Amino acid sequence: MKSKLRTFVILVSIVISALAFSQDIFAQTQRNPVLEEFTGTWCPWCPCGHTIMAQIKAAMPNAIMIGYHGPANGTDPFSYFSGNSVIGLFGVPYWPSGTVDRTGAPNDRAGWLTWMTQRNSVPATVAIDVDRSLNKTTREYTATIDFTALTNLSGQFKYSVILLESDLIWAQAGNSSCTGGSNYVHKHVVRDMMNGTTGEEIINGTWNANQVITKTLNRTIPHPGGSGPDLVWDNCDIVVIVSKVGSAIYNSEIQQAVEMSIVSPDYVATMSSSSPDVIIANSSIAEFTAVLYNQGLLDDTYNITASLDGPAGWMGEFTTENGTYPFGDLDSVQVATGDSTLISVSVNPNYFNGAGVITLECASKNDPGTIVNVTFNVVTNTGVHLLVVDASEEGYGSIISNTLDGFYEGIYGVVSREALNAAGLDLSYFTMIAWAGGNSNPAFYPGEVDNLQDYLDGGGNLLLAAHNLGSDIFETGGQSQFAQSFFNNYLHSNYIADFGQSYFMNGFSGDPITDGLQAPLNSVYTRSPDEISAFDAFTTPIVQFGTGPKINSVRADNGNHRVVYFGFAFEQFNDVAIADTLVKRSVKWLTDGIVLDNSVEGPVPSSYTLEQNYPNPFNPATTIAYSIPQESQVSLKIYDVMGREVVELVSGKQLAGAYSVEFDAASLASGTYFYKLTAGEFISVKKMVLLK
Repeated sequence: MKSKLRTFVILVSIVISALAFSQDIFAQTQRNPVLEEFTGTWCPWCPCGHTIMAQIKAAMPNAIMIGYHGPANGTDPFSYFSGNSVIGLFGVPYWPSGTVDRTGAPNDRAGWLTWMTQRNSVPATVAIDVDRSLNKTTREYTATIDFTALTNLSGQFKYSVILLESDLIWAQAGNSSCTGGSNYVHKHVVRDMMNGTTGEEIINGTWNANQVITKTLNRTIPHPGGSGPDLVWDNCDIVVIVSKVGSAIYNSEIQQAVEMSIVSPDYVATMSSSSPDVIIANSSIAEFTAVLYNQGLLDDTYNITASLDGPAGWMGEFTTENGTYPFGDLDSVQVATGDSTLISVSVNPNYFNGAGVITLECASKNDPGTIVNVTFNVVTNTGVHLLVVDASEEGYGSIISNTLDGFYEGIYGVVSREALNAAGLDLSYFTMIAWAGGNSNPAFYPGEVDNLQDYLDGGGNLLLAAHNLGSDIFETGGQSQFAQSFFNNYLHSNYIADFGQSYFMNGFSGDPITDGLQAPLNSVYTRSPDEISAFDAFTTPIVQFGTGPKINSVRADNGNHRVVYFGFAFEQFNDVAIADTLVKRSVKWLTDGIVLDNSVEGPVPSSYTLEQNYPNPFNPATTIAYSIPQESQVSLKIYDVMGREVVELVSGKQLAGAYSVEFDAASLASGTYFYKLTAGEFISVKKMVLLK
């Protein structure tokens, strides 16, 4: 009897413990409340809704935001997603509107924060666990999802898997209260209802506490319809929602939801580099390093390669733990989870002037389509006329370079701001520097100011466009106060105030740069355009706030250098044509009377040289570079290992300079060959290897 009683007591204890455990899970599982918003790029009031959503997310990080763009298949390019008929099921009364946790019909944005706060305190009734993978190349997405009831439930329950994308740049209508713009950044945009318009059933009936139901999803993600862009996987998330089916979709209360990146955590790679872009002599070698991190849960193998978009004659190679390889070759490196590997890159201009972009790329073997890369920029300090410095740290320098592509007849190069930190940097060759400052903080570093001052002292010309530049230099707490003399004496400006009390910029009639300018500034970031004034007699105001008389921008010509200083950043204009016009006119005014030499050759070499062919070994083509210091009769011949002449690549008189010749050995057998340069009395022979 005692034994049976003891067994009964143990069983009761186990049951009570299990119930307590279940209740504890139910009580402690945090709900992730969901706000489903109905918005559109055409809607002038919708940016106000986006602002409220951002405020909710900042106050409630676990909140999930979903943006349905519509009406379905309307003028909004993001309304063309698979399953967009879901918008009609919500009975949207106006735009923007939204529903919280599907506990009622869509309503005004004024109540969103209150409703989300209330729902945040309601315990979740379901737990969701997702194991997922994505092949970025084939677009095949697979997910295994475990749904666990945290308390006893009954009824019909469905799950929906929704694909979201953020950081989509597209024009957004706005008004004085809700600011849009041509470069508006859209967040949490619905791009695909991955398991149908209303989802799929989990269970219809009794769902007991702790009961796990597993569902699988296989989806080839389609290209979104309409005129919008394709998906950028790194900007995509998956939201899984569990709801209890009600009389309407907006009365189908959400039990729980989770949001996660679309990419599986098993294979996650990142690559970073602290190597700055460089401005170098064409006889120097640029060297960079990058670190590849395996941040996934599993070990992985990466295919590594490097490429160069630059002048003919430039050569490069990359080095991994396995060896050194020419650009275009492929190496594979294994990296354990949580570990990293170092990759170095070198570029040799071989005396050829110009600008180049090097891309180092690493691709996962186990997760096809998972690719990470870093880029490095190299610009020679000779042979390039215009230097674009992207100091915005947001890529806004592309606004200037895109404009240059359409009209500039000279040669230009682009570097990040770190390139101008090198001590004693020689910038004297550049006829002009264009500085895209954005809203960077700090506005300047000391090395940048030193090099810009030396450049302008030498007769250079500067276009500078930046937001809050003066306030960072002169206001208390600013990080660039060392640049006050530069602001006065080189930008020829006095700082007056952090904000000129207007967002509307007006040019001056008849001014060669700003005539006809009438445009508001967009709120890409918090707007507070500086008020400035002319510092000296060399300065001419060119942009004023509203109808004036407060000034925002100036141009100056002191007889030695010219400067155009805009107290705003070009990305703040809704219409890119405005920025295009200002850049074109500024370049014309700054370089007026300057004759451009488009020769890509560098200075006259000081000696005869014959470089090692590159790549080597090669298949089937390689490049041979050489230099001659004076006009000479030149012969460049290829010989086989028996000393028999195979081909003569060069024969004739050449002027002093640096040259490169491509040798195509497609018709030859593998083996060792020799190439011989004869120039005047100079003779040099080097060996090369053809491997097929």
